[in-house]
Amino acid sequence: MKFSVQAVAVHLTVLFALAASVWCQDEPTSIQDRLAEWRQGVWITTYTIWTDSHYFVVSYEGNSVSPNIYVGASQVRFHNKGIARQQVLRLREAPGGDRQMFRETAFQSDHKEAPMVFDSSMFKPDVCNIIDGVIYDAIIKATDEYILLATCNGDKVKMLADGVSVYMPAGGGEYYSYRVEKLSGRAE
Repeated sequence: MKFSVQAVAVHLTVLFALAASVWCQDEPTSIQDRLAEWRQGVWITTYTIWTDSHYFVVSYEGNSVSPNIYVGASQVRFHNKGIARQQVLRLREAPGGDRQMFRETAFQSDHKEAPMVFDSSMFKPDVCNIIDGVIYDAIIKATDEYILLATCNGDKVKMLADGVSVYMPAGGGEYYSYRVEKLSGRAE
């Protein structure tokens, strides 16, 4: 078998070009990875902190006569179908409404947090589903620029890759939150 120098050079050039294109590409990320990466950090307008496994929010609008207060803490798990979250603390007072309080102990006897258990088959396409205290916010649409989630009561949340989140209540309107700090590192 004879190979010309030119043929070998062409084959090697093609081989190196293919290898370079594979090595230089970013690894494609799953929806689960994008959800975790895009959500993680400190957000303002509602003062929200998302980590790999927790969600904390403090929101206050209105005044002392007509307060609109929401304080919550949840365990969260990111999945390719959406975000599963289980509230462990909730304080809510809507204008003209009664104060609602909820707290569930999330600790085991060894003073460690009890792991959140969820069933990924409970995600329902395009809707929020609540089963056994776990809220399943399902993905409606996912692109490289944004992920649109169905949340409770027909509301939606659009998370953009650039650190902007848009809450869209079923009744209309859009409310923007902005990530002001991205947390680094992964939970162990």
